[in-house]
Amino acid sequence: MQASQSKHPFYVAYDMPGMVVGVAGNAAGKLFTVQSQGEGTAANVTAGDCPSQLRVAGSGRVTCFAPGDMGSMGAGHQAIPPGMPNPHAMPKVK
Repeated sequence: MQASQSKHPFYVAYDMPGMVVGVAGNAAGKLFTVQSQGEGTAANVTAGDCPSQLRVAGSGRVTCFAPGDMGSMGAGHQAIPPGMPNPHAMPKVK
């Protein structure tokens, strides 16, 4: 967050089950996002400008998507592949 605020180039990437998500910023303060689902040559990669401001999500991960907004990933995108546990789920407290 400090690198973005002070316009220092940075990148952050998260390797999660079934997908990799990354956010990067350049020295001009421009933010970019990259998402990849699948593996190898079958991977579906989406990249572009960040749709929102940089923030820390409830999961503790850095993101530039507004809460609940995964729309820029395209129609039919599933944030969590079928059969995979939600990597953002908080454990239930009894």
